[in-house]
Amino acid sequence: MTIERPRDHGADTPETVAPRAAPCIGRWQLPDGRSTAAHARRTIHAALRRWGLGPAADTLTNQMASLLQDLTTRVPTRGPLELRLELRAADRLLLGEIQSTAPDERFPTGNRGRSIIALTYGHRPARNGTVTWYTHAFTWSLPGGVPAGA
Repeated sequence: MTIERPRDHGADTPETVAPRAAPCIGRWQLPDGRSTAAHARRTIHAALRRWGLGPAADTLTNQMASLLQDLTTRVPTRGPLELRLELRAADRLLLGEIQSTAPDERFPTGNRGRSIIALTYGHRPARNGTVTWYTHAFTWSLPGGVPAGA
């Protein structure tokens, strides 16, 4: 879904802003182990294509999947993972959240911790009159709490 904005980046008027679509949200269980990254990549790509992102799905899939893989290697998890994606196309925002589904005795509060990725994306005009594609990535890793016995 593409929303055209005025070229002068001035105030939006009702004639130039399309109605906001509801966000597209999905949750998937990812297997534990070596196949997690490949499964996540396929899942993300299929969801973004189904949600109508067209060619942008390829770029966003690559960026989201590699960031998820990086976060899952830095934040130790146990057992299968849950992946949650939320696309807010009108805002050009893709959110990804990943967390372990297995209980972890290190965190007595029951909070298993999670990692969140936000990708903003779109096109911006360049000085020479062409259009440039951009993405910006933001990541957060939220700890599960204080490990027992610490």
